[in-house]
Amino acid sequence: MIEAQIKEEFTRRMKEESLMRINACLDFMTEENIWYSPNENVNSAGNLVLHLCGNINQYINATLGEEKDNRERSLEFSADKSHNKQALQKKISTVINKAVEVINNQTLELLTKEYDVQGFKEKGIAIVIHVIEHTSYHTGQITTLCKWLENVDTKYYDGLDLDITT
Repeated sequence: MIEAQIKEEFTRRMKEESLMRINACLDFMTEENIWYSPNENVNSAGNLVLHLCGNINQYINATLGEEKDNRERSLEFSADKSHNKQALQKKISTVINKAVEVINNQTLELLTKEYDVQGFKEKGIAIVIHVIEHTSYHTGQITTLCKWLENVDTKYYDGLDLDITT
């Protein structure tokens, strides 16, 4: 039961929230603004998408999916205009869909096993939580850049009454 709930929640958070929001922002943004950074301490939306691809691939697809880990983390932040918006959308969609597939193939035993990932020892469930949290964090940064640079309402909650109390 808990195994199914973990898989369902991972799918929802990664695909229905983060992926949908990242793709919506990229749709709103111009090609130029996707790679805009106001200074060397702020990553562009394009770099954030590449960083998320690297992180999700390393933590989920390579570690839990037992694929070769070929991440070059520093390149995720140094790439500039290396992908157009459609290529970024395809890349993040492919990585997240693969991660959902990997998680859906996990057993409770595998989710409680300890793994070596990026120099850390983490249990499978900790990896799942990290990836959801990390993806959500950077999705928020992408959203902020999108709203700031394009002056748009992303309408993530359009049609929902968020003032309903229970």
